[in-house]
Amino acid sequence: MKLVVHQILPHGAEVREIRLRGLQGQTLPAWRAGAHLRLLLPLEQDGPLERHYSLLGHEGETQEYRIAVLHDPNSRGGSRWLHTQLREGALLDVEGPFDSFPLQAGPGRTVLVAGGIGITPMHAMAHALNARGQSFELHYLARSAERLVLLDELRALPHASLYQHVGNTAPALDDILGSHDAEASLHACGPVPLLNALRERGAALGWPAAALHFESFGARVASTDRPLRVHMALSGASVDVSPGTSILDALLAADAFVAYDCKRGECGQCHSRVLAGSPLHRDVCLSAAQREQGLCICVGWASSAELTLEL
Repeated sequence: MKLVVHQILPHGAEVREIRLRGLQGQTLPAWRAGAHLRLLLPLEQDGPLERHYSLLGHEGETQEYRIAVLHDPNSRGGSRWLHTQLREGALLDVEGPFDSFPLQAGPGRTVLVAGGIGITPMHAMAHALNARGQSFELHYLARSAERLVLLDELRALPHASLYQHVGNTAPALDDILGSHDAEASLHACGPVPLLNALRERGAALGWPAAALHFESFGARVASTDRPLRVHMALSGASVDVSPGTSILDALLAADAFVAYDCKRGECGQCHSRVLAGSPLHRDVCLSAAQREQGLCICVGWASSAELTLEL
């Protein structure tokens, strides 16, 4: 659908809030906390550049969608274009909303954790919990106070206990998690190292995996990544993959049949058995036993020059 950029609001030097409305001011499709929009940006000759952004504010039917975009200096162009080229009144191709990270809070202790721009789905979840009259904790982590955005709206929620963790040192995860109580839940969005640390420490403190819900962001490409040849043992085909392209996308482009869903290393659907090579794990969903056997090929890579998969 086509939506018009109704308003652009700065939140500090690095975050832009973009408010989108229907061309005729019509009511937009309803959404739930944790949902995102898919923006199709006109940046590539072979087709639009696809980017996903979580929705802010109050879930349900609305006249306006709100998203917030961090200006990423390592961006392939999406966030840079949205920060430097997009203007109020422009039209954007938008798909969704997609309910990929639903709020699954029970009656027990409810903990939200946001790392940096990971505040966006937490912002919507905070509003949803507050509307239910349910008390919750929101732990907001950032490298500096200037990176804490949307604070005024969050402070206004009477059922929220807001904790700010500012600085480059790792936060005390034991204080955030605590021991697991019956029907407690934790939802977190942030960079992969934070989510992996929460998962590992949560397991040590007795949190069951079903009580931990994650959405990740950030680049899954390291400066040390090198070109990779992937062999598919069952089909006999091989595919060369360049850094910056996921193994999954390269295999799909080669017409390989691979199961997948999230493409962010969160669901495990693309987990593929590794027969040879040295995998590098960048997911937030696999157990240690699963990592011993295979790799989430939507985000994983390899330290070896070749990787053989049971595909």
